[in-house]
Amino acid sequence: MSALENETNGETTTFEHFGRTWTVPTQRHLRHLKALTDETRRMGGLTQVFIVQTFLSEEEFADLLELDPGETRFEEFADKVAATVGVGSSGNSKPSSAPS
Repeated sequence: MSALENETNGETTTFEHFGRTWTVPTQRHLRHLKALTDETRRMGGLTQVFIVQTFLSEEEFADLLELDPGETRFEEFADKVAATVGVGSSGNSKPSSAPS
């Protein structure tokens, strides 16, 4: 199934990075939207760490912490997560620009 089909069906998608497979939702759910909105209001924007932590499972985020990638390698990973879930200016879909 393609990433777009997964998004339509509310499924997850996987991608390769750091020599392993990572799984993220391809559709943002209410809990994701609330977390992103709350963080944006609190901090005035979203950090890459926050986005990654929001969309990875607790287990996968713990695995990432154990890998402890350098800043450049982490930024590349975070860009993949953001693109996959459609946060920011790339991905399968873009967040609504309508006020919440």
